[in-house]
Amino acid sequence: MFKIIKYDFIRKYKLILIILIAAVFLNLLAIVKFSVQGGVMFLGLFPIAMILLYIVDIIKMYSDDLNKKSGYMLFMTSYSGYKIIVSKLITAILEAIAILLLYLIFILINSIYFSTTQGFDLNVNEIISAVNTILSGRLGFNLGHVFVFLLTVLVFATGFILTAYTSITIRKSIFSETKFGGVLSFIIFIALNWASSFSSSKLMSILPPYYDISGDLGQISATQLIIALLPIIILSVVESILMTLGSGYLLEKRINL
Repeated sequence: MFKIIKYDFIRKYKLILIILIAAVFLNLLAIVKFSVQGGVMFLGLFPIAMILLYIVDIIKMYSDDLNKKSGYMLFMTSYSGYKIIVSKLITAILEAIAILLLYLIFILINSIYFSTTQGFDLNVNEIISAVNTILSGRLGFNLGHVFVFLLTVLVFATGFILTAYTSITIRKSIFSETKFGGVLSFIIFIALNWASSFSSSKLMSILPPYYDISGDLGQISATQLIIALLPIIILSVVESILMTLGSGYLLEKRINL
């Protein structure tokens, strides 16, 4: 699987370099034009743009493997369909982590610039403490809640990626001879996400009141929050496993290139 992951990143290294150079340039331009406000604006818009690019990239890459001639090389290898889909998923997760790390680097660099222009020394511990105080005082939650939120987002993002991969796989295997494949893939994608949301809502409706987190986050600890979210996280993990197994089987037995 490592070879597949390595190959996927080699395929897109030019795109990665272009995005990195463009991000650095835009950050510098924003700072030159608008000083501190420009840096803040960049940090606000950067994650939105990267999320959109990320979604398009991971879906397009997998779609190309199944619909274009470049994908034949992948399926000519000795890897099973299960290893291929897991490798694609790992690649997508690693790419998401890399984007998050890049964003954190931009936050650090801009924080250093902000501290320099404002005339005070940068102290990471003080910054973390200040952020935690602001979150607790103004928003009602702390960094522990943020960590739980990011973990939950990672689980749900993995499920979202798999719904895209599964819809493309189903269209290319079971419905390979059907016209309007792109439209059909989109319909399957919507149906899978609807089914996931429906099952989650049904699960939450039958759970005890303890698992209701619709109230103020400041009233519960981060530990209580992760426990409250645990049922829906487990459901998302189970759904992801089922979609991985289903996609792996279709890639192994029913794929029609």
